[in-house]
Amino acid sequence: MWSAPWHHERVTGPHIAVVSWGFPPFRGSGAFRPLAVANALAKVGARVTVIAADREVFLIHYGADTSLEQRIDARIAMRYVPFYPENAWPVINDWGPERAGDSSDHAKKRNRIVPAFPEKVYDTWLPRIDDALRQLHHDDPVDLIWSTGSPYGDLEAAVNVGSDDAIPVVLDDRDSFLADVFTGGEHKLFAARRPFAERWFRCASQMWFVNPPIADWHRDRFPQFADRFQVVENGWDPGTVDPSLIRATPGDRLRVGYVGLVPTNFPMDVVLGAWQRVHAELTHPAELLFIGPLGYATGSPAWQAAAAQIAATNGVSWHGHLSRTEIASAYADLDVLLLAKEGGVMVTGGKTYEYGATGLPIAGIVDPQSDAVRVLAGYPRFHLTSAMTIDAAADTLRAAISDSRSGDSTDLSAAQKFGASLSREAALGPALEQVMQLAAS
Repeated sequence: MWSAPWHHERVTGPHIAVVSWGFPPFRGSGAFRPLAVANALAKVGARVTVIAADREVFLIHYGADTSLEQRIDARIAMRYVPFYPENAWPVINDWGPERAGDSSDHAKKRNRIVPAFPEKVYDTWLPRIDDALRQLHHDDPVDLIWSTGSPYGDLEAAVNVGSDDAIPVVLDDRDSFLADVFTGGEHKLFAARRPFAERWFRCASQMWFVNPPIADWHRDRFPQFADRFQVVENGWDPGTVDPSLIRATPGDRLRVGYVGLVPTNFPMDVVLGAWQRVHAELTHPAELLFIGPLGYATGSPAWQAAAAQIAATNGVSWHGHLSRTEIASAYADLDVLLLAKEGGVMVTGGKTYEYGATGLPIAGIVDPQSDAVRVLAGYPRFHLTSAMTIDAAADTLRAAISDSRSGDSTDLSAAQKFGASLSREAALGPALEQVMQLAAS
């Protein structure tokens, strides 16, 4: 069911279980928050065991960055739980002779021990993660469970075990189980999910949300649990951004960069249309770079469409995925950052904090109601579009490029000073003090 710890230095503090399906080597943005929490807890003296999906599912299927594993504190114990049931593993070369010779539809025949939990794809994960958490508590009693979602079976398992064994539980709703963060309304599965969420709110010592708008949305609907709802924001991680490497003025070729995954709702037409106009006006060499994967599934139709659009636009290039060890150097080679995303008041984005740490001019081609605007409101080099149109986006790019050309070390220093307040350490510190108090009580 699970693998033994792959590295563990014994410490004597409270034993905290961190439950996170997507932990390194998973390269998705959801891995960084639980990694930072686990490391910070180990640093302040907790004995931390992480329960996560097996490495192979990321190495083969979902995408991996093995350099992230070097950032796991050596005092942390790892227990890996297979994500796919054995007879649903999608890699044909790993199938046994019986399955390989059977032409029937194994997707329909697979052993699905599925509770009435409203979460597609990850439904078979819940019983196995529940078992793994119970086994851990049997082997080495747990003083507190910290669990993050999505997937949200992680939160359900934490509450199941915490309730049965009187273990304090802290739940981290990293996306939103109940809200549609893009529309501000209810998730399409709200009615089915609500009973589970209300049980979580009732049983958890704390419920974390990543920004004030999402927390307020829940407080309005569940005022009886409002005292348990906390905002614990994301932030930038040391090593991912190194402000000391950032140059104050552009080189001979001005480089505008978008760093991060390009999601399916990325406003590509607006961005590329605006860039075409601005690029044609410039009297000095300039390029727009996309640094990161073009979607969640390599080679998907959406990925291919984005790659084709980029290739067809003058002065634009795509540089693919970088490991976390390479990101700091990538930022240091840029002069202007492009922050482009769809979504309104509930959408912040992890890159928002990283961008702020650099001190570089930021061209914000985002919905003016986006929560990213709140985060960067005091950032002196943030240039926000007035509307999600090509005309307005072009004006925003012009302003950010002008800032880059005219700015100096004083401007860079002022922006980096503000950006220092956006670190993940600053966001997590007070919250984890409370976690340690709960674990020790």
